[in-house]
Formats: sequence, C-alpha cells, structure tokens
Amino acid sequence: MSRTYCLTSGVVFALVALGHVWRFVMGVPAQLGAWSVPQSVSVLGAIGAAALSVWAFRSARTGKPAAVAYT
Repeated sequence: MSRTYCLTSGVVFALVALGHVWRFVMGVPAQLGAWSVPQSVSVLGAIGAAALSVWAFRSARTGKPAAVAYT
C-alpha cells in the first residue's frame, strides 16, 4: 500500500476514535430508528478505530512503496 493511503486512513480512523470518545465522555445520546444506542458501543467503536489507526500509521512507517507496472 502507498504511504499516503496509510497516513490518510490513520488520520480518518483517529478522528472516528476521537468522535466515539467525545460521545462517551459528553454522554451524547444516539438513536438508530427505535434503538437507543448504548454508550458501550462508543467504547468498542473507539477501541476498534484506535487500533485501526495505529495499524495504518505503523504500515505507513514500515510499508514499501507501491510498485507500478507500465505496459
């Protein structure tokens, strides 16, 4: 994967994780149709998004540049 793609993914996932943390800390309610989404979903979402963000940043640091084949 390209370094730019990994960095972009890392930033997006970090923002999603921060959004989940913000919802949990501020106690913002969320509703999907008739289902009231519990705060624990934000905790799981924050952990998952943070893990994907770390993975993307590590891939950007150690990743090899994408090979381009011209034919």
